[in-house]
Amino acid sequence: MAFTTLVNNFIVGVNSLQIKFVRSVQISSLLDENFVLTKASQPSSPISSPFRDINTLIHYNSISRALTLFWNVVLEANTEYVVTISNLKDGAGLTIDSDSFSFTTPEESATPSSLISTGTVIEEILIQDKSVKVDFDTGYQIIAKNPEFYVKEVQPSNVSFYIDNSENNGRVTITFNQRPASNFLTSKYFKVQRKLMQRAPSRWENVPAQVSIHSWKPDVFIDFPSDDTTPVYYVDDKTYYQTGYKYRIIVSSEVGV
Repeated sequence: MAFTTLVNNFIVGVNSLQIKFVRSVQISSLLDENFVLTKASQPSSPISSPFRDINTLIHYNSISRALTLFWNVVLEANTEYVVTISNLKDGAGLTIDSDSFSFTTPEESATPSSLISTGTVIEEILIQDKSVKVDFDTGYQIIAKNPEFYVKEVQPSNVSFYIDNSENNGRVTITFNQRPASNFLTSKYFKVQRKLMQRAPSRWENVPAQVSIHSWKPDVFIDFPSDDTTPVYYVDDKTYYQTGYKYRIIVSSEVGV
């Protein structure tokens, strides 16, 4: 389905649906009732409460214009679904035309553990090679607390769904608009975690990553440990991201200049 007025692309995953908008939208218009899920075969019968309640402080990244919706239902196998978005407003307060897109669940599973969408093809199963998913979670209170200090960019991109096990020698770069104070460059303020991707519940566990900063740029480096018995950091030809795990970095709201 073509993207026109509102949606740039989308990613359907195990626990969530991520939507990237073409333009900035007013946060106040990101309401639960403006996101409707239906079966393509039953367009006049919306599914009740398909997503968990939207918390815009956590679920919407105004910089990347990406909204993450978390599933509140179990999807049927081999079924085409349609997401319709309406009543969103742009920065000028004007209502944006409605938009929609579709995706199809696979035959072998009745849960969203492996979903194929018309916007992005994802095979999120317990993985083989390029199968490590990285989330980048920020404490958005950073922006509320000091609007002059914020995250500008993350590499690998925050919308990168899978990365190589040795991506950039295990280094994630977080670029701020200005250099954070050196006393914040610890795991207390940059918490790195991972959890096993499986259908049964699993807990986040801390990863002993190293935190440093560029000599003069506002780039903070998060270096993941290799999987060696004695871990090394930022070295060629090592494995840093374990197959079958999901990773995230949580930036404390206390980080400042």
